[in-house]
Amino acid sequence: MSSKTFKSLTMFGATLLAVSCSIGESNSGSSRLQDKVSPMSQATEQPSSSPAPAANSLIRLVDFDNTAYPNFPDYSGSKKKRITIKPGEGGPNFINYGDITGDGAEEAMAVLGIGTRGSAIPYYVYIFTMDSGKAKLIWDFETGDRADGGLRSIYSDQGDLVVELYGKGKVLGTNLYADDGSSAQTPYPYYFTQTRYKWDGTQFKQKGTPVVLSDSTSYGSPVMPPYLSNGSSKR
Repeated sequence: MSSKTFKSLTMFGATLLAVSCSIGESNSGSSRLQDKVSPMSQATEQPSSSPAPAANSLIRLVDFDNTAYPNFPDYSGSKKKRITIKPGEGGPNFINYGDITGDGAEEAMAVLGIGTRGSAIPYYVYIFTMDSGKAKLIWDFETGDRADGGLRSIYSDQGDLVVELYGKGKVLGTNLYADDGSSAQTPYPYYFTQTRYKWDGTQFKQKGTPVVLSDSTSYGSPVMPPYLSNGSSKR
């Protein structure tokens, strides 16, 4: 796949998603444009990323448009398959930074939109840390489609990795498309499940019990800073 192919899918999806929000219908594609979300009493948005990385933030200098992404889901054929996006062939829609391994240095949480043959809008998340001056992948996973376990946000909070997926009881490793009993409330409000993870030195493990919150404004869209081609992000 070429970089132009992934960028075209992204921009095409952004246009269709905007139309979807206005008429209440689902459309194909994924957005690189951030939807505006009103402040909520129960959910905290992350601050803008710094344009000048400190010594513990060197990962912000990595050009994630020229990074390899293994295990990426490809739905272009009759069956789903896994591919590796080579450097320069594609890049993130969204990104967040923060120390989620407890080593005092930031990691990068990069989110790529997945192009599908239907109306679903899933995302794929890659988490990188710095190792010997290079970005090293330490976890990757696929999210669901909008209210069915779709990605709301992923960020660092007090040393924990926090993953927010739309829907009630939507947790990684479970059936994200299972009926959560809230279909009568869609498209508004969209509930989301906030799950915390702790790094044990080799992997992330779930910490505590997931919490269900609500957001009546975002229509199942990610609320993360968009990734820019120069390797930075902004609100």
